[in-house]
Amino acid sequence: MQVVAPVIIVADDDRDDSLVLITALLSLKQELTVIAVSNGEELIHMLRRVSPEFIFLDINMPKKNGFEALKFIRSNNTLDQSIVIMCSTSSSTNDLRMSQELGADLYITKTPTVKSFNKMIEEIFKRDWTGKKTEAVPGALALLHVQ
Repeated sequence: MQVVAPVIIVADDDRDDSLVLITALLSLKQELTVIAVSNGEELIHMLRRVSPEFIFLDINMPKKNGFEALKFIRSNNTLDQSIVIMCSTSSSTNDLRMSQELGADLYITKTPTVKSFNKMIEEIFKRDWTGKKTEAVPGALALLHVQ
C-alpha cells in the first residue's frame, strides 16, 4: 500500500515569507508535498485540482486577498476538511475576527526569526486536528505567536 504525503499549500506574495514557511515545513522531517502560490487567484486555480490537508494563507495578496480566498475555500464542499491557517504580520483584532467569521482554523502572526517560526510550525503539526469540523465556525480561534 502506497502512503501519500500530505499536501500543503503556502499562499503568500512575499517570496521571503514563503521561503521561511517552506523551510520550517521541511524542517519537520516528514514527507510532505508543498505547493507555493503567490496570490489568491493562483490559489483558487490550484484548489480546483488538489485538496490539501493544510493551507497557509497570507491576508494581503494581490488579485484576490486571503479573505476572498478563504470565502472560496469555505464555500467549497470538497475543501471542508482542509485546515486553513491565516498567516499575517498583522495582529489586528479585526483581522483575527474576520478570519474567525470566515472559517479559518487558526490565525498566526509571522515572527521575526526563523527559529521562532520553526517552533510555531512544530506546534501546529503537534496539534490533534481530528474532528476539527464539528462546527461551521470554530468556537475559539487561537492567535498563536511563539517567542
